[in-house]
Amino acid sequence: MKPAHIKEQRRKTVRNIRKRQRAIYQEIKELGYKKLEEPIRHGWFKEIVLTENIERYKNKIYIQELYDCIEKSFWGRTKEEADKQWFCQISKFLIYRDFPTISKKQFNRLTYKAQAMCTIYSYRDENKKLRKRFYVRIPKGTYRIKYTRAYITHSKRIDPDLESEADLLEQQLYKNGYYNIWQDSYWKNYWRRLSEQKQKMQIRKQLNALKQYPLTDIINEKISWEKN
Repeated sequence: MKPAHIKEQRRKTVRNIRKRQRAIYQEIKELGYKKLEEPIRHGWFKEIVLTENIERYKNKIYIQELYDCIEKSFWGRTKEEADKQWFCQISKFLIYRDFPTISKKQFNRLTYKAQAMCTIYSYRDENKKLRKRFYVRIPKGTYRIKYTRAYITHSKRIDPDLESEADLLEQQLYKNGYYNIWQDSYWKNYWRRLSEQKQKMQIRKQLNALKQYPLTDIINEKISWEKN
């Protein structure tokens, strides 16, 4: 009987290693966290909190909706580092009146009346591409900015056997003859996932376009899929 080709043997070994790695990562994830008896001090949060004045406004529901979708806190080891994170966000997305802006994706998830409290603006990212974000026009009296002490309250559970096995498997992938096979399979699957996501987005757009027509017209093929 003709022996199996050495490259095919290595591909099989890489597939088995990757399969075992995924199983290990899932087991590590399921270990969860344990609560510490005494919380550990760990830096500061610069955060935005709503005040009691929100009760005075009729549209408090939509103010709360906008507040829930923004990035509310910025962490740093010191107050100065928290401020640095805050100003880094300003330089990236132009925070308006000390209030973070939201992306187009976040804007689309809002209700109509919450969207009416936003103002669109355009900017160019690091690649000089034109992007759109939205200012959030919440009344200034409904929120305030404060510093809050940050604490570590939970610790991740660690299984030494799983960690050592994961490290050993990763070392095997760096051996001669295995590394190239591992990288080729990884990037091949990466681009395949991207193409699948693009195809799903196209199908979703076609389905959204068909929603404007009655279901009977679609069933009777008066409206074709290709037209949309």
